[in-house]
Amino acid sequence: MNNRILFYLLVASFFLSVAAPVVAQEQEAEDPFADYSYLWENTKKKKKKKDKKAEKVDQPTVAADTLTAPVPVVDTLTLPTQPLDSITPVTTYQADTIPATDSLQAPIEEEKFESEPEEEKKIKEPKEEREKREVEPVPEDFRAGPPDSESGGSFTGGVTYTKIGDENFVGLVLAPEFKIWKIGLGLNVPVLYGLESQAIRTEIFEGGIGAARLIRYIRYGSQKRDPVYVRVGELNNTMIGFGGLINNYTNTTSYEKRKLGLHYDLNFKGLFGLEGMYSDFDPASLNLLAVRPYVRPMAWTIIPIVRTLEIGATVIKDKDQTQRPTSDSTFVVNQFTADGVGAFGLDAGINLLRIPFIQIDAFVNYSRLNVGTAALTDSIATIYASQGDTREFTDGHGISGGINFRFNFIADLLSTDMRIERLTYTDNYLPQFFDASYELNKDARLLSLANAGKMSGIYGSLTGHILQKVQLGGSILLPDDVSETAPAVVRLNADVDRLGDKVSIHGSYVKGNLSTLKDAFKLDERSLVKVRFIYHLNRFLAAGVDYYWAFAPTADGSYKATQYFSPYFGVSIKF
Repeated sequence: MNNRILFYLLVASFFLSVAAPVVAQEQEAEDPFADYSYLWENTKKKKKKKDKKAEKVDQPTVAADTLTAPVPVVDTLTLPTQPLDSITPVTTYQADTIPATDSLQAPIEEEKFESEPEEEKKIKEPKEEREKREVEPVPEDFRAGPPDSESGGSFTGGVTYTKIGDENFVGLVLAPEFKIWKIGLGLNVPVLYGLESQAIRTEIFEGGIGAARLIRYIRYGSQKRDPVYVRVGELNNTMIGFGGLINNYTNTTSYEKRKLGLHYDLNFKGLFGLEGMYSDFDPASLNLLAVRPYVRPMAWTIIPIVRTLEIGATVIKDKDQTQRPTSDSTFVVNQFTADGVGAFGLDAGINLLRIPFIQIDAFVNYSRLNVGTAALTDSIATIYASQGDTREFTDGHGISGGINFRFNFIADLLSTDMRIERLTYTDNYLPQFFDASYELNKDARLLSLANAGKMSGIYGSLTGHILQKVQLGGSILLPDDVSETAPAVVRLNADVDRLGDKVSIHGSYVKGNLSTLKDAFKLDERSLVKVRFIYHLNRFLAAGVDYYWAFAPTADGSYKATQYFSPYFGVSIKF
């Protein structure tokens, strides 16, 4: 029985194998081009109008949109009405580009059609790549601060009490801040009423730019992140170039006499730019002015390291004759800047490594002071004579080189920057000469060059931020042998925004002219402190305190260190 079934299966298989070619031939007879229709199918045309006459024909027809270039007219082609069996495909199209079925070469035409865009793309690629390189930004600049927070703003203000000098004041302190797109605006409006004088305090508006001092800052863009960056108002921790001459500079050292300065950085497609600053828009004189053009000559190339090279030159001039009021209603000016002092610097920087989480940059600085005015050299000559020193004062210069390490963790949620720099300088020179201590007393700063000796040292800084809510940093300028002729400088800063939705801290601390590190955190005439502490009671109410260790003018024209302690209670709204 099993053998019989097996025999029937073999016979069925034999007949199926014989019948299959016959069926295939019958199908070919019905549509001889069915197996090759994909060759001339036009995939680009999504929608075709059908020929109405072709639809009326009873015999099978070939769709118009299945024919391509080999057929002269595609959309209006109608097959003859004679029986399909009488059509000879080879004879009909032999005069055209389609050969016999066995030697059909249509795929060659398809390959030719597809190769044209590729050839065109190959021609365009160099131009596209070149344009991409021209606009492609260089690696993120380590001199850029933490990224700005989202658009919005805040309003902080309330009732306050403070004591300035020997007089007590009560009033309001309003500090609104707005951030929209790349634009930022901050105000600081104190309205203080003197309990002893029984009058509104107006000293902050007297002289210079007057009521414009209420503007804490107006900003557009972020430095080293946007092509255009401009800030007008208070300047804090300002650096020009790689910090050879101007580093950690601030133009506001007095709570009463806030200045309105300018800091800017303009960049054209990463190829070249211009940055600089102006310390005070007081029209009485030309104040501290710095201009630094820079160029990235290889930014258009594709070489990873070379294309990041930046070369710049800094020119500084200060002819400060701003009048400083004294308590006896007289005015004094800086003595040694009357004829103008200045400096010149060259610098260069390059990105050595940039991989996920790590970026390493190197830089060098050359700086030379130009402060030897007649008034200064005469005063220094008197100092030398009293010491029995017969040398003459000459402008000093210095060089430095360093590396900055940037570490980013978890998509920039945690970022740290560590900078280490080696400095070497000659007699009559102090590194990073134009810093926070320069504005405290310009005459004293210039006169300190008389005994500044040849020295080497280290400058180091460490900054970081967490979730853009906690920003901490600090730096130290440390000569190899710290002394009065080779002083050290210490700086700290903190910026904490609603930590745990309860605490906000904004503060900075600078102390220069340190002859010993034991006095690094002792408040005196070499210190400058600004702290604002806020405790948010809820989403709208807050209690806090503003603390300043700043400087106020005295009767002899100098500035005396004075502390301001202003507790307040009011509103603190973030939007």
